[in-house]
Amino acid sequence: MTESKREMWFEARGELSPDVGGRWRMEQGNLVAELAREEFPEGTFVGGPPSEAQLQPTQPLFEVRFSVGDMTIRVDVLRPAPSGGWVLTEVKSSTMTSRSSRKRARQDVAFQAYVLGRAGLPLQGAEVMHLNPEYVHPGDGGLFARTDLTGELDEQIQEAREKVSEHASVLRRDEPPNLWPSRACNTCDCPEPCHSLPEHSVLTLPRLYYGHLDEIIEEGRWTLKELQGHSHLKPKHENYIQAAQAGEPYVDTSEVRDALSELEYPLYFLDFEAIDYALPPFEGTSPWEKVPFQYSLHVVEEGQPLGREEVAHKEFLWTEEGDPRRPLAERLVQDIGPEGSIVVYNATFEKGILEDLQEAFPQWEDRFESYIHRLWDQGEIFQEGHYVHPSQKGSWSLKTVLPAFDPDLKYGDLGVQEGMEAVVQYSRMISPETSDSEAREIEEDLLAYCERDTWAMVVIHRELSDLVGREPTAPIS
Repeated sequence: MTESKREMWFEARGELSPDVGGRWRMEQGNLVAELAREEFPEGTFVGGPPSEAQLQPTQPLFEVRFSVGDMTIRVDVLRPAPSGGWVLTEVKSSTMTSRSSRKRARQDVAFQAYVLGRAGLPLQGAEVMHLNPEYVHPGDGGLFARTDLTGELDEQIQEAREKVSEHASVLRRDEPPNLWPSRACNTCDCPEPCHSLPEHSVLTLPRLYYGHLDEIIEEGRWTLKELQGHSHLKPKHENYIQAAQAGEPYVDTSEVRDALSELEYPLYFLDFEAIDYALPPFEGTSPWEKVPFQYSLHVVEEGQPLGREEVAHKEFLWTEEGDPRRPLAERLVQDIGPEGSIVVYNATFEKGILEDLQEAFPQWEDRFESYIHRLWDQGEIFQEGHYVHPSQKGSWSLKTVLPAFDPDLKYGDLGVQEGMEAVVQYSRMISPETSDSEAREIEEDLLAYCERDTWAMVVIHRELSDLVGREPTAPIS
């Protein structure tokens, strides 16, 4: 069930389509569903409402649709229970390692169990079949794990029973429900807004705890003037309010200078692109493990001008089929020297990639360990509110921070403009079905996108250094 009633209304009318990341996960989920059916070799694909004959519990059924009143479900697997009746198996393409994924799975199974009960189906058991996070390709079995939920869904089934009438009334409405005022307005993907949000408001405060946000909304405070001095605000929130009201950036010169003082030359500005498959195709990889296929690296020597012609740029993109990790690792250890800070934006991602490479290639274990210790996260300056520009509107992502330093350096002119799009285009590039000319075009787009990320970090570094009086440099060309 969709959390937002407004989104649910639009989704039921086919007016809410998934983004590029959602489509990728759906494609991967379909592959998982197909493979999961192989675990029940005697099964029959239904793909719609079952016939009377099929409702006799003699063989597993796949993709079975049941409708009761306004409720419709599609059950991944129904299999005969040993003692008669049926066992419901919900297939998930996730590894079920997060609390939110486990909660959502229980809710999904409970709703299906409730509808099946209303349909008169004798249900004897319920389970979730999901990808095993411990599986390493090519293992001998063990790709799927099962979590038995039989007898554990009473609370969720009661919750589903209470929500059914409420959801049905929402779907019968001629107009979509109005979410305003709520924090859901900040993440709503509906095609039509139900309220004109101000440019700066409580919803654009950076990283405000949800509970505090709800309390402020209940108090009816929306504008920055109403929020100033509120007990729930931290310094980073006050810094944002100050910047937005003044119409110019807030800069904690001391904090920025201290952060930049940690850097050791030469500086390696690094960005990876990585693909994650639900079904791991490469030896030694696990479900949804991020497999790096590309990197961009700008190298800055101490005291050099920071123009495009002066800053050395190195890059790697695996353009063939097969595992890209070894050739990428071989090139990386050549391109990054033994000393100097490795500048990244949001170090969690790059650190995870380097740790996986370290485990996969023990011959370079010390080298990758050195890289991990030398990581320096440029994004922390903005995440902690040491530099806040009103144009960021509370976000500290690289794409929202960059225009504050160079308004002409954007992503809109690129053929690939964000990470998930890079993943999808990479999968197309290496596909045998893609023509050589199209593959070359995608290759150029991927190289340009990854290079833009590391050059953006160079630009930000140069401007921050000049701003706080550290190592002034020649203008960027």
